[in-house]
Amino acid sequence: MLSLASSYAQAISDANQEGTLGDYDLHFGANNQTRGTGSNIQMMQGVITTGGSYDIGGDFDHVVIGADGGLITTRLNDRGQYIPVGSADPASLNDPVTVNAAGSTVSSLSVLAGDTAAVTFYAGNQNGLFVATMGNNLFDASGKSGSWTIATGDGNDTIHAGSGTNNIRAGDGQNLITLSTGTNFVASEGQDTITGVENATDTVTLLGGNSIVTLQSNAAVVDAALTGSQISVGLNSTVFGGTGSTVTFASSTGTIIGAVGDTISAAGDLMVYHGTNQSISVSGALQFISGTGNTSITAGTGTIWGANGLNANLNTTNNLLFTGNQPNSTGDQSINASASAGTLDAWTGAGNNTIIGGSGADMFVFGTQYEGSSGDSYATVTGGSGAANMFGVLNGHEGGDITITDFGSAAGNMFFMYNYKPADADKAIADILATASVSGGNTTIQLDNNMKVTFLGVTDLKSSNFIIS
Repeated sequence: MLSLASSYAQAISDANQEGTLGDYDLHFGANNQTRGTGSNIQMMQGVITTGGSYDIGGDFDHVVIGADGGLITTRLNDRGQYIPVGSADPASLNDPVTVNAAGSTVSSLSVLAGDTAAVTFYAGNQNGLFVATMGNNLFDASGKSGSWTIATGDGNDTIHAGSGTNNIRAGDGQNLITLSTGTNFVASEGQDTITGVENATDTVTLLGGNSIVTLQSNAAVVDAALTGSQISVGLNSTVFGGTGSTVTFASSTGTIIGAVGDTISAAGDLMVYHGTNQSISVSGALQFISGTGNTSITAGTGTIWGANGLNANLNTTNNLLFTGNQPNSTGDQSINASASAGTLDAWTGAGNNTIIGGSGADMFVFGTQYEGSSGDSYATVTGGSGAANMFGVLNGHEGGDITITDFGSAAGNMFFMYNYKPADADKAIADILATASVSGGNTTIQLDNNMKVTFLGVTDLKSSNFIIS
């Protein structure tokens, strides 16, 4: 904001030194002065030093609002005298000022205001700059087509943007920002309420937190605050960051990246990249990529790409796929789907994995090789209650130590070895059973590639428990 005020001051100063500035005290009501034929005036500044209502017309392309001692450069008073002044920040007025520029025909209008009692500004269809350094101000471009740069101070400001391209920086305070169609960029430093509409392209950056943001399709929110906000976005929208925010994706697709401790819900499909300690509820399909920490996931269906330090509770009525590793991830991961009535397909990788299935018919694949994540797989797996489950490996698996805690708990549980293509499957199964050792009521078998599998509570493994193909 201060840089914009300084730019305003510099432009006025340059015009004054070049002798191309027209500087006028404005009066209540209509102000329609023009440059005049043959005039060397290239810039016309209107000066408001007292409270009241002003209509701006004519050729005024700059307006400054503030007490007399803090105006910009020099100005012409009612007696035709130039008065030297010199601050980029107009000294504050204590009386409300209303400026109506709806009838202005200039292509661009710049306004610099300092009024503790508030400035109310009504824009026309021109483009412009509006800087208010103090007070609780109203900027209203509703129904207008101009493009504006708007910056406000620490008051509780109200901004109604038009349908052009708008850059809005709202300072500390509780600001109300209403966006229109067009393209809008908002930087929110306060505790703001920001509302958008369809047929717009909105980008909102939250710096202050504790804000309420309601945007529609094709929106982007950068949640850089350290305190949470309430965020709702529409179709094909993206949210970046966030700390403790509540985020709602109200339409069929959306993306959130790098959230910390957010509570996230989606009416349709959602992509979640990175982030930690998230609570996620998705009605459609979820793609969860490289998230970490204590994470709760409820989804219609989805795929979960794991990462070091993921501890996830899963719930689905359909199917979820878990793949244990992103590239170079070899750390601890825990997946608990015990509350799930749907099915879980879990592929463990390098490192330590703890997997608990639900009541559906789950499948667990051990020792999977992932790009950049080779290494032994150490997994403890519980199939879960209910339907029969499948446990096993693919040919070419990594080594490791696998423990199945409840292989005997559901009739029909099977251990598979796929893509081996043995000449004699029965002999291959017999060879595996020949490696079995029983100790403490548990049975351990030895597979190829130095993988050991222990079946807790099982002492009578049979060939009918195995499939090799």
